Parts: sequence; C-alpha cells; structure tokens
Amino acid sequence: MRVLFVASRFPYPPIQGDRVRAYHQLRLLSQRHRLTLVTLIQSERERERLKTLSPFCERIEAIPVSPWRGAFRLLGAPFTPLPLQTLFFFDPRFRQRVHALLGETSFDLVQVQLVRMAPVVDGLDALPKVLDLIDALSLNWYRRARQERVPLAWLVGLEAKRLQRYERTLDKQLDQLIVSSPVDREFIGAYENLHVIPNGVDIERFPFVEDGREPYTIIFTGRMGYFPNADAAVWFATQVFPAVRRQVPEARFLIVGADPPRRVKQLTRLPGIEVTGYVPDLHELLAWATVAVAPMQAGSGMQFKVLEAMASGTPVVATPYALGGIEAQDSEHLLVAQDGEAFAEQVVRLLNDLPLGRRLARNGRRLVEERYTWEQAVRMLEEVYQLALADFWARQAIQDNKKR
Repeated sequence: MRVLFVASRFPYPPIQGDRVRAYHQLRLLSQRHRLTLVTLIQSERERERLKTLSPFCERIEAIPVSPWRGAFRLLGAPFTPLPLQTLFFFDPRFRQRVHALLGETSFDLVQVQLVRMAPVVDGLDALPKVLDLIDALSLNWYRRARQERVPLAWLVGLEAKRLQRYERTLDKQLDQLIVSSPVDREFIGAYENLHVIPNGVDIERFPFVEDGREPYTIIFTGRMGYFPNADAAVWFATQVFPAVRRQVPEARFLIVGADPPRRVKQLTRLPGIEVTGYVPDLHELLAWATVAVAPMQAGSGMQFKVLEAMASGTPVVATPYALGGIEAQDSEHLLVAQDGEAFAEQVVRLLNDLPLGRRLARNGRRLVEERYTWEQAVRMLEEVYQLALADFWARQAIQDNKKR
C-alpha cells in the first residue's frame, strides 16, 4: 500500500508523544508499505535531520513554518470555529502541498496526525482518510484549566470548548479516527469509526533490568516543556517529596526530560532534587532508579512514561490520570494514589519494600510485552487502514450506481 503520512511535527528525535508515535509507526509501516512523509519543520537542525527518516520513506516533503505566521492567523479566531491550536499550527500552504502531491503520485490512503492538522483533508475526497488524534486534546485542556490561575484558566477553558466542538465533528469528515486511550474515546464520543490504538514501547530499547538499582532514587520522566509534565513535577516536588524525605531522608528525586521551564529548574533549590534536562538514553536512568512516579494532575492520552518504566523493570506509582486507559491493576502491576499524602505513602512503601517492587516490576513488564509493543499497535493501525479502504470503496460503488 502507498501511504501519504502527514505529521504536524518532524518525528525525530522521538522525545515527545506525537513524535514518538509517528516515528515508530513510520519505522514499522515501512516494512510493508511505501510511505511519503509530509511534515512541518521549525529549524535548520530539523532540516539536517531529514535523512534520519529516509530509510523509512520513499519521499519526505518538509515545509518550513514560522511562529509569526501562526500568531497572525490567530487574529482570525473570532471568525472561525476552529480551535486556536489548529489556527496557530495549520498553515494553508501545507494543504496546498498535500493536494499537489496527490496530483503527482497515486496514493492508496492518507494518514493525518493530530487535530491541529485535520484541515488538510478539506476537499480531499479522492482517497480514504485516517486521522490519528492520539488523545482528546479537549480533555487535556479542560484538566489544564483546573490547574491554571485566572485569567489564564478562563482562556484555557474557552479553548477546551472549541477543541471539543471541533473534535466531535471529525467523525463525519474522515473515514476512520484513532485515539490512544478508551478514556479519550469516551470523552470525544464513542463513534463507530473512532478506534483505540494504544501507545507502545520499543522493548529492545527498554529492556527489563531487575538488579543494580540506586537505593532511594525516584525518577519522573517526560518532556518538561509540556504543561502537564511540568505541573506534575512541581506538584510532586512541593506536595509529595517533602513527606517522603521526612520518612526516608536519603531519598533523591530526578526530573528527567527536555525543555524544563524556569519553574521546574527552580526545584533544584529544594533538597534532594535534580533536574537533568534532555538525556540521550532514558533507559539508562530508568534502570538505575528505585521508583518511577507519574504524578499527573492534568493531561490526557496514554502516558509513555508509565509504559517505559514498566518495560524497564522500574516499579511505578501513578495517579489515575497517568494511567490513561493502560490496563494495569493497582497492587498488581503498579501502585495508584490520588492525593499527596497517599502518593507519598506509596512511594515510601516501594523505597523500603524491594520484594514488592520486584513483583510489581515483573508483572508490569509482562503486561507491556503482552499488550503494549509497537508491533502490536501498528498491526492494529493496519486493520484501521483496511476499514478505511473498505468504507471508501463501498461509498464509491454506491455513488457509481447512482450515476448509472
């Protein structure tokens, strides 16, 4: 099958959710399909990295974007129902290039990533269309609104409403849609053509490690430039970690991830806390830590940080938000806690009870191997492709019969 793959961000390096998902989809789809990637690039460094994906793609079309053009498009917000996310990120030149490609090459299907790129399919009726929303961005922003202060909370809430209205129209504009979590599917609407394809883990890159861990070391991973991660890091550092240190004075807290904002960097002023920024080998630190935490107070979708920690054999303490539809059971695969006091108790429990940590880690790894590898996820994606093709050609046959 020849697939036109439209990504909102250049999917390398795979250091944040949509890039990780797109990278592994391209990597595995390329083994059985012919791919053309159309993507936005924001810097010369990204242009230099285009060759990293050339083994997966027949052709790569990179369209440079300017944040100034995006900011200018926001002036049109009062005159359109489109979310601000879409107005800012979607450059009409992108749609023009995609339509030009369709005139040059015959494709069997187009896959588009994220709600911000959805307008690319406007007027595109000549082939099946699949949209990978990844998560319900509206749910993400509703949760963020509860964490922000006025007046930003009000603005974020307005954007959440625009996103929700837009997400609930997309089932009629595309043949098939995808999210990573059943929670997100229910929030958007359990449409017949909206499917759940979970995130995965490259289990070779994140091998299971049981021994040789540094005592009393807690790790939190994720791109810190993403609001829900930064918010979770601050919450754990200020509301949970002091209680942990009172019971385990030797405890250390490592915040690992790219682009930490100032409020996260300032957490190093607190005793026992280190902010690393970007690290090239995340597994090395996961395999070194005693406990991984996912203290999410906002966000949506399925969290890579939980899956990667379980794959690596690092026992996890998570909030319900962090599970995001992962079929992990409390006290069997990980520990779940909501408020700060309960979260601290569970972290201390794992720091001191190594046999419990080993049991959870083994069960967590087994769960990842059974349900959350990229190979399984991409096979599910190919099944959605077949549904899109079948629906499209069925409609074409009906139209042809009407013309007769």
